[in-house]
Amino acid sequence: MNTLLFCYANDRNRPLPSLAEEDGQIDRLLDLRSSRNHYQKIRDSFATAESVTSKILTYQDSLCLFHFSGHAGTNILQFEDTTARGMGIAQLLARCPNLRLVFLNGCSTLQHVQLLRGLNVNAAVIATSTPIEDQTATRFALAFYRALNNQHPLQQAVEIAQLEIQVTTNTHVQQVERAMLVDSMEEVSRNQWYFFCPDPALAQWELPTGDAVSMTEYKPNAALRTTLFQSLRGYDPTLTEAFKAKQQLPPEALKSWLNEELLRRLPYPIAEPLRRLLCPPLSPAGKMLPVTPSRDRLMNYVSLYDGAVDLLVGTLLAQTRECLQQAEEAGQPIAPGEELERHLQQLLTDGRLMLEPQPLLTMLRSMGQFLISNQVDLFIQEMHDLARLFSEQPEFYESVGFFHDLRQRLISAPALGNVDSLCQIGEDHLVEILKHLGFWAHYRLESVRNIRALHFYNRRPEYAHERAVLRTSQSYRIEDVCFQEVKLADIWDSQSVLLVKTSRQLGPTGQWEEPVAVGFLNLSPFFIDRNVFLRSDNAVFDLYSFHSCTEGWLRFGHLARPEDPLLRISLTDTDTTHQQDYTMLREQFRVVQSLFTLEPVAEVSYPAHNDDIDLSLLD
Repeated sequence: MNTLLFCYANDRNRPLPSLAEEDGQIDRLLDLRSSRNHYQKIRDSFATAESVTSKILTYQDSLCLFHFSGHAGTNILQFEDTTARGMGIAQLLARCPNLRLVFLNGCSTLQHVQLLRGLNVNAAVIATSTPIEDQTATRFALAFYRALNNQHPLQQAVEIAQLEIQVTTNTHVQQVERAMLVDSMEEVSRNQWYFFCPDPALAQWELPTGDAVSMTEYKPNAALRTTLFQSLRGYDPTLTEAFKAKQQLPPEALKSWLNEELLRRLPYPIAEPLRRLLCPPLSPAGKMLPVTPSRDRLMNYVSLYDGAVDLLVGTLLAQTRECLQQAEEAGQPIAPGEELERHLQQLLTDGRLMLEPQPLLTMLRSMGQFLISNQVDLFIQEMHDLARLFSEQPEFYESVGFFHDLRQRLISAPALGNVDSLCQIGEDHLVEILKHLGFWAHYRLESVRNIRALHFYNRRPEYAHERAVLRTSQSYRIEDVCFQEVKLADIWDSQSVLLVKTSRQLGPTGQWEEPVAVGFLNLSPFFIDRNVFLRSDNAVFDLYSFHSCTEGWLRFGHLARPEDPLLRISLTDTDTTHQQDYTMLREQFRVVQSLFTLEPVAEVSYPAHNDDIDLSLLD
């Protein structure tokens, strides 16, 4: 197995404050893949000349990466106990035939490149040409290893780290903390890392995903299916009972049955991309095609991640809207506050996809704290646990970062490097996220349309809607797609998508009864079913999630076909083709704008047209 060796050494007389931070964060960053046996990670937090020598000699045949952080100079590396000659370290590294990268994260280490080249060490080297400030060195290393861990090729990882330093680092340097031992202070440069690559092929080197045996043992969907089963059955005991009754089926039949059971227990935005992963298309001859790594599979990874995050964000937005709306109707309006108002405005204009992982966490926490401070119970109680996962489990946070990074790569890069490795790593990250999402077994989406008012003497009016339960597009059971009447108390719920919370009870015979609805939350206008706005009897749902709103246009992305063009709906137009009517959607969004203290777009009246032109063709 390939070995990565990380050595950190402090000078007792001049300790580096951020060295322990760099050590711990890089170690946690690489933990997930190390635990999956992609590589062996060796950590020497208090490196001495003897400990470094021993580790290099022990792992010399498998060592592919050597990292040093600490005080350094043109020909020396400062260890905990002594100053080591650069030539001695170079001679040890020359014994490592599989070495691919040497990262010397100390001051003025550029001359070490010459020492390594003189001994024919055929590895890429990251070194510094001047003294560097301590915190900057740590930020550079973390950005580099995060990119490398996300399976960017070596040279791309260096470029990403350099770009991050240029964006985040102040131009003024107050002191030098990782400087070499010199008599006079030298000027500190924050952008003087040097990347030496003796072989063009090394620039495309990626972190290993395991040895040849483990690569052949990788079975797409195996870990995904197992993780979902374990996660969902913790919330739905009927899954365990059903599995016990079916486990005598042949392996392929059992997998097909389990796929369908998993999909049935998840709401549509998660189930639909999961279906595309678990149920590949059939061949022209009607045979099931094998599941193989591909760019399309990576796109489905991102769609599944996005569906889960959109559900969480949409739920918090909808509950924040409901809280503000109810307070206003009661004559006791609530001000969201400056921080929350800023987050809400960003979400209603630029949308969620523009958020980096850390701002996403901050936004989720801000909305959650607002609801709790106003004594509103979270509709999804599990949001408390998810917030804790973000802050306490770095593996979960890094998985979120992986999918954010992968989405950008799929958009901008025609070539992704080693797709097989990316698919294996991506599935590991999906497992890390989905094992915490079994609570979705208690929730489903319903679409409502075609309102009918029910008036009763001396009682508040009720409204009867037609509804459809939204599961995967593969489900065509009568209870899934046929519209059924449901009575709601608010006209605002017309032409809306509802998140319905369900509960199961043990029946008198000891069997679990069918889930029953115990509450719902209106997710419009953050999720919409386009077909409820069409003037037709179409009983097939067509689900979209909110993308952004700029220049007077609402934009929504298709959940089943994320590659489709965005659905664009003008906030100021009227529908003149007699084929669709988005009046209710526009009104819902104006209400949200007003509640979130955005200036609502003024409604503009246009003269009626009698032609049958489909204006959507002009989009």
